[in-house]
Amino acid sequence: MADDHARKPVKVGVKEGAGPPPGYKWNVDLLDQSHREAMGILTEEQYDHVSRQFRELATEDEPSNSPTVDVRPFNDLFELRDKGGILGKINIRVFFAVCRGKRTLVVLGTINKKNDGKTPGWVAPLMRYRLRKYLASN
Repeated sequence: MADDHARKPVKVGVKEGAGPPPGYKWNVDLLDQSHREAMGILTEEQYDHVSRQFRELATEDEPSNSPTVDVRPFNDLFELRDKGGILGKINIRVFFAVCRGKRTLVVLGTINKKNDGKTPGWVAPLMRYRLRKYLASN
């Protein structure tokens, strides 16, 4: 069994220029914590659905303002929002940063938003912390 410390802290989702023609315009880096959080909430099929949305964002000129994926500003970050359909009653929020200089979308964390009000107060500081840690190591 692999030790958690041996796991890669950042997974590469897609690489700029790869993928179906004309290729992705953005890289997508996925923090291991975000992957674990998502897999604790979603089935494989649901996870694939959300992953396809990030691949769609990676094809856009401006991924923070997508005509096809529900993306909203979240403090100084962004959140991909989805519910219903294959997700059933899950109200998923995937938090990410747009690092324009590196042309990289950094997936920072995932929650199942169970309330109708604001996102819990602990989420923003945690996502900013994860972004700082990511930027310091890259």
